[in-house]
Amino acid sequence: MNIFDKLFGNKVKRVLLVEDDVPLRKFIADRLLENGYDVIETGDGEGAVGLMVEHSPNVVVLDVMLPGKNGMQILAEFRELDKQTPVIMLTTLSGEGGLRLKATKLNAVFLNKADTSLEVVIDTIVRHAEQKVTK
Repeated sequence: MNIFDKLFGNKVKRVLLVEDDVPLRKFIADRLLENGYDVIETGDGEGAVGLMVEHSPNVVVLDVMLPGKNGMQILAEFRELDKQTPVIMLTTLSGEGGLRLKATKLNAVFLNKADTSLEVVIDTIVRHAEQKVTK
């Protein structure tokens, strides 16, 4: 958030994108940028919670399998600090039933990359980002 946002109350639509698959991360980030979102990107799970706190995103997009901490660990830590910000979990793992249940219990949307088109992923991010608008 910059000084102009603070002074004039501009509504910033911000997404934190935590995804280690660079082409996928770039595609999602580019689509969100085209739609007027500020996108903070990382491919590593280690600093993700700090970025969440520092940038107060409207929505967090979080891959399950990440270097450093995995997405489920990050989600649990983040929920200790923030129970309301929408989180969208992405995975390619099969046999995701237990992960889906855990994510749901932690108030997150769970999408399997193999079963979900990229357009649905983008639409889901945008829909949830509109629920929380930062100042």
